[in-house]
Amino acid sequence: MPPRTGPVALASALLLGLGSPAVAACPPDGGLTAIAAVQGSGTRSPLAGREVRVQGVVTADVPGLGGFFVQDPRPSGDPSASGGLFVRLAGSAVRSPPVGETVRVAGTVAEVGGMTELTAPTGLRSCGRGTLPAPRPIGLPLPGPAGWEALEGMRVRIDVPLTVTDVYQVARYGEMTLAAGRLFAASQGAPPPAGGGGSVVLDDGSDQRDPRPVPYRFPDGLPPRVGDLVRGLTAVVMEAHGGYRLEPTAPPELVRANPRPPAPAAVGGDVEVASFNVHNLFTTLGDRGARSAAERRLQRAKVARVLAGLHADVIALEEVENDGMRTERALVDAVNAVLGSDAYAAVPDPAAGVGTDRIKQAILYRRDRWTLLRSASDPRPVFERAPVAATFRSADGTVLTVVAVHLKSKGGCPAAGDVDRGNGCWDLRRNAQAQAVIDFAAELQRSSGSPDLVVAGDLNSYAGEPPLQLFRAAGYRNADALVPAAQRYSYVYMGRSGTLDYLLASPALAGRLSGATIWHIDADEPPLPGTPAASDDVYRTSDHDPVLLGIRGVP
Repeated sequence: MPPRTGPVALASALLLGLGSPAVAACPPDGGLTAIAAVQGSGTRSPLAGREVRVQGVVTADVPGLGGFFVQDPRPSGDPSASGGLFVRLAGSAVRSPPVGETVRVAGTVAEVGGMTELTAPTGLRSCGRGTLPAPRPIGLPLPGPAGWEALEGMRVRIDVPLTVTDVYQVARYGEMTLAAGRLFAASQGAPPPAGGGGSVVLDDGSDQRDPRPVPYRFPDGLPPRVGDLVRGLTAVVMEAHGGYRLEPTAPPELVRANPRPPAPAAVGGDVEVASFNVHNLFTTLGDRGARSAAERRLQRAKVARVLAGLHADVIALEEVENDGMRTERALVDAVNAVLGSDAYAAVPDPAAGVGTDRIKQAILYRRDRWTLLRSASDPRPVFERAPVAATFRSADGTVLTVVAVHLKSKGGCPAAGDVDRGNGCWDLRRNAQAQAVIDFAAELQRSSGSPDLVVAGDLNSYAGEPPLQLFRAAGYRNADALVPAAQRYSYVYMGRSGTLDYLLASPALAGRLSGATIWHIDADEPPLPGTPAASDDVYRTSDHDPVLLGIRGVP
């Protein structure tokens, strides 16, 4: 929001916001401009920059945004022109009139952040108590921006429950995104929700950063997760920060429809393989990973609890600090401390190296069940982070290879070349990397003498994108196929869910998969430093969910 304007001179007879009794209605005034005429039928007011005087009923007082909303109780006759308007006051000493008061106010029409407002008011007069305009019932999705623009500044009501689709900003700015159902990334390949794909931001009526307590939360102090519901929503429509949002006029009801899973679902089988992007697990303190020794202890403790909860035979990790083996050794000690045994060990960095990126892949394994035969990596320059592989042998001689991968991210776009063509930037590079992993895996199968191999890691590609198609064409089976369709996501970005984290079984293993799960402990959770969620439990340990696969016939 822009800064508030300068002081406002109020009429000397103003008695608003002081609990005063109703006064007589204002006399007729031919100098009034209808609010709908101020709003107009387009995205900008036809009266921008002009001085006008309007009359309406106060529908919401939002001191956190520096003003209040008024609405004309009479329909304008033009459904494309809103009958509501935001009046921006100035200075904390100026109090908004009470909700339900009919007021006249003069000021300059302005477009602020895309929203039509009345700024720099020069007169504000009470006309007595009025009748609140009934909120207009709406549903999602609305027909594009024009549908929202026609409601800007007006009271609305949504009777059906809405799904929380994004909570990334709930602790930072007190806002979360709602839709008619969970929304998936366009290239995920998932069907759209039954209610369509429209979404809207639910705001808290303030621009305060890091509000405490978090404005939307359950009785236990925790805010909603993606997948929870909001119902009974009555609000005023506002436009700001590049989109439309709802400012509630009464607290909506929160419904826990997506409770925290205490443990991963059972996947069966004789051996389990997992993958987990640990979101910059660094031992070094600095600009990446933990910023203090206390944060480092908390992060390591949380990751250790997650890995102990997975209890997989082999665990591929992504975004581990590339610092030799210092971070893995500390993590193994922490996992074993949680388990009360020396069950896990870390695969040493291969002799060919892991690349020069600040992060790398690592592999942990249960040394009480498996013997490490060799580790290998593919240091070819097509990779920023070299794939790391480990081949193991069980007590009965069964050989299994796991390849930990982390393909190029979608961010850091170049000015030309491998730009975003629908799948994010660097799609061509990810495709080349995926093919290189397939070739590297084939070499590992030949050298180990066993076709049993799992590619595990963060492919930075949604399920419908070319890298997954390349693996499918090579005969690999995506373990996501064993996960219910509504649960196929490991990451939430800008309110859209999708899978970035995969366990891909080689053709020899494709028919022996017993089950798979995505443990939704991170992607649905808001980042909540300084709140009850910032504890050493497993929730919001990372921004990616861990994935787990069961395989039959591998003792």
